[in-house]
Amino acid sequence: MCEFTVYLNRKSDSDIIATNVIKSKIKEGHISMMDSSGKTYRVDNAEIVTVDSIMAEMHLKTVA
Repeated sequence: MCEFTVYLNRKSDSDIIATNVIKSKIKEGHISMMDSSGKTYRVDNAEIVTVDSIMAEMHLKTVA
């Protein structure tokens, strides 16, 4: 199973918004995510830029 580290807008440690993410869904106006422990995350006004399963990274960016 691939567990992703999720970054918002950049790729530095301070831009990490979630770790061990195993599930994500694009919803109207937000991205919903769940990590391997069942904790859920919601990022409003964002879109997925890249999903890299080799590096186990997902990059999001905020939209207006």
